[in-house]
Amino acid sequence: APRPAPGRCPPSPVGFSAVHGWFFLFGVWLLVSYLQARYPAAGDLYMEDYAKHFLMYAIGVVVVRSVGQVWALFLLYALSLAYIAYEVNFAYLVNGYLGIAKNGYGGYDNNGAGMFLAMGVPLCAFAWEAFGGWKRWAFAAFIPVILHAVLMTYSRGAMVALIVASPFWIARGRYRWPKIGLGAVILACVPILAGKEIQQRFFSVQEFQKDDSANSRMTTWKIGMQLAVQNPVFGVGVRNSPLFTYAMGADQEGRVIHSQYIQLAADTGFAGLFLYLAVVGTTVWNFEKVIRAARGRTDVDSVRAYTIAAGFQAALVTYLVGATFLSCEAFEPQYYIFLVSAALRMAYRPPPAPPAYPYPPPYPPTGS
Repeated sequence: APRPAPGRCPPSPVGFSAVHGWFFLFGVWLLVSYLQARYPAAGDLYMEDYAKHFLMYAIGVVVVRSVGQVWALFLLYALSLAYIAYEVNFAYLVNGYLGIAKNGYGGYDNNGAGMFLAMGVPLCAFAWEAFGGWKRWAFAAFIPVILHAVLMTYSRGAMVALIVASPFWIARGRYRWPKIGLGAVILACVPILAGKEIQQRFFSVQEFQKDDSANSRMTTWKIGMQLAVQNPVFGVGVRNSPLFTYAMGADQEGRVIHSQYIQLAADTGFAGLFLYLAVVGTTVWNFEKVIRAARGRTDVDSVRAYTIAAGFQAALVTYLVGATFLSCEAFEPQYYIFLVSAALRMAYRPPPAPPAYPYPPPYPPTGS
């Protein structure tokens, strides 16, 4: 086999780690919950989505085996979100069209669109850190474009997720003070970027006790917990909980739980929620291990591995905060990150650090 270029890790062998095991156990539990559901047909569409996610994950385990490949996925994801944000801004600023707030984007509603756009902010922030020259400032310029697109979704969950998760990526890595300065400039632009309607929508979070949407969420959270306690092992079945919420006090038929974690507990039991959280925990830990191994190294793959791990870890934290307020358990981007975490941990194997000598080279012969 050809030797890898300097600073590059050779492709990893096909293998499995803890995150692979937890991920496929979660998949098995979803299937079990679906088969024993009160009304299995209610979960058909979601099981089709899950089947696609797990199939692509299995293919990715075999195909994605080098840091360079994962780096390409990182850039593809960041640039795709930047382009979507540009498209949404163009439609609004040029044509006056604010369809993302009503119709969402790419099959997601406004909340889902807000969440996947919000995940692009930390990705661009860490790409800004990794690159030099004009490329760095291109990624910096993407951030306010993405931020404004998030604001146009009117998704308060996405707005809150960005704010809560921002210290996680601002304080991580190099250039902390420039990133803080960049964040301050962006925050100063928010009142200018956000119109009156967006400002009212965001600041209504403070008055959640008077807000019908917030009160509806509180009601469905209680209903979801009741369903989970009554069906602690298998739950009521994949996406079966909306069939019961109205009879238990929700404001309309088919009302979802509006919290991914409570939704999973109600639909798949506390066992299903535990397996999902195990996947999330091992994913975050995989990224943390790569960050610690790559931090301070200047070779090509180490710089890339650090950027990928820190960026996707911050994007996942952003998503996990937002998922507290949304039922998005089949949301595709999270499964993409689960795959990246597993692939990167397998692919990044830095060489051992050179021995430390008390004097500079050339080193004297052994025994002198």
